[in-house]
Amino acid sequence: MTGKPAKPAVLTWSGVTARRMARHALAEPAADLGPAGIAGVLCGAHAQVLSAAELSIGRRIAGATRADVRRALWEERSLVKTFGPRGTIHLLPAADLPAWTGALSALPSSRRWTPSRASGRAGGSRRARPRTAGFYASDRTAAAR
Repeated sequence: MTGKPAKPAVLTWSGVTARRMARHALAEPAADLGPAGIAGVLCGAHAQVLSAAELSIGRRIAGATRADVRRALWEERSLVKTFGPRGTIHLLPAADLPAWTGALSALPSSRRWTPSRASGRAGGSRRARPRTAGFYASDRTAAAR
């Protein structure tokens, strides 16, 4: 194949930022992805404090609540809570777990998380829970029914 080489793309900081915001469903909530889809786009949602992961995933989905993320994790099992990148707790799509397990097990042992290297407790405290009125209020409204 002969021809002219492709012209390199011109990137700007604002263009790159806009692309990342859109790809991570921060510019506009995703209408076509569920909790597992969002976790996949993010390459896992940090979940040392589970309520933070619920917020991180839920706010990226149009009309979602914390209950939707919990349902995906505990009932549908489309999300898994496990050690992910950096050896910290993450929510990952269950369908991607074999790829993550393989990739993380390929790390040199000096870079892998082990129980003896853990510090602090996973899970956080209730005081660390972020407050977002509409997001949490929708859970209370649903629970009151």
